[in-house]
Amino acid sequence: MVNMTAGARLTRLESADIGSLNAAQATAALRDVAVVRGKADQLEAAIARRLADLHATGEAKPVADALGYSAKRSRRAAEQAERRSGVLGNTPGLNTALGTGKVGVEHADAVANAAGRLDDDQRAALFAKDDRITEHAASSSPETFRRWLNKTVDAITADDGLARAAQQHDAVTASVTRNDDTGMFHLFAKLTPEQGNRVRRRLDAEAAVLAKRNEFTRMRSDQLLGHALDRIIAGQGSLGGMAPPEVAVLIDLATLTGRARHDRTVCELSDGTAIPVATARRLACEANIIPVVLDGDGMPLDVGRRHRLATAPQRTALRTMYRTCAVAGCDRHFDVCHVHHLAEWDELGETNLDNLLPLCSFHHHRVHEGRWRLQLDPSTRQLTIRLPDGTLHSRAGPDLLTELRAHDEMNAA
Repeated sequence: MVNMTAGARLTRLESADIGSLNAAQATAALRDVAVVRGKADQLEAAIARRLADLHATGEAKPVADALGYSAKRSRRAAEQAERRSGVLGNTPGLNTALGTGKVGVEHADAVANAAGRLDDDQRAALFAKDDRITEHAASSSPETFRRWLNKTVDAITADDGLARAAQQHDAVTASVTRNDDTGMFHLFAKLTPEQGNRVRRRLDAEAAVLAKRNEFTRMRSDQLLGHALDRIIAGQGSLGGMAPPEVAVLIDLATLTGRARHDRTVCELSDGTAIPVATARRLACEANIIPVVLDGDGMPLDVGRRHRLATAPQRTALRTMYRTCAVAGCDRHFDVCHVHHLAEWDELGETNLDNLLPLCSFHHHRVHEGRWRLQLDPSTRQLTIRLPDGTLHSRAGPDLLTELRAHDEMNAA
């Protein structure tokens, strides 16, 4: 069954009685869908490359035009598909993996977007890493793969992401328009990762304060953020109108104090966005350095029953292991997660690091209302989740630690 063609899988899907599938069968059907979709994307890319050849000789319309009309794509999607087709033509390993469903179109698009930032020689150097690219894409989520790819591109350009940071700085924009029909104002902004993190963290902090007030308790999160923005601009925010917003940076000590990146460098904002080391060092000059000690020899990470909620040092310690929600496959970043007690506080669970996990709102509700059963290995922090009937939901370790371990294993091989 593993080597079934995409056509055979499509036939099986079309003949399946979806309404009668059990959980295992539905999961297998999703795998079939992934293979069929990957094969379709692979074929579309091959057709696009053929159209590019025909257009070069004047025998066909531009590729994006053909994709837009015949494939019913928007202009933006058609242009992305054209870029993707060119990259897949230069990375046969990635192309094969896409056709067999081992990687998704998001992985291919990440390579296409990265290649678009490079000159011809740098692009050739990237494509020469086809085997490594395919290996990483097949073994990681699109977000994790994108981070690895950005590091690879930074190594090729030898500028630690400074050119990309400069491009982001030049691309910053903001606009304020008014809708004449509703009288409402619309704000739109494109910000650098550093700026965006400042704005988001400040808005989230102010919205959390407003959510506790009676007049705001029934508002949606986006409504709270709108009122939070107004209060901050009006100088009425809970932190004061001119209080500097916080920007959290995660960087290992060797990179912070050294002169260059190394194989295990971690240098990123709290939402997982990689930043140049030079930027991290600049921010370190403007902020307090918070040491993270996981063994209790420094900050009081284990506070037992003295506090119900996780302390700021505990959240910082958890962030050194998790970029996102602890549930396998969830990409909600750490900053918007709740800190969950595995052994509940109300059941005498302690607020100690080995009893805490970051969970996004969706999965936090599933754990409580859905009665999911969580088990955490204290030595590896591998989290095993089972549904109420005992069915295995997932098993995974902290995403940041898992990524570093995988890097070490790949280099050792």
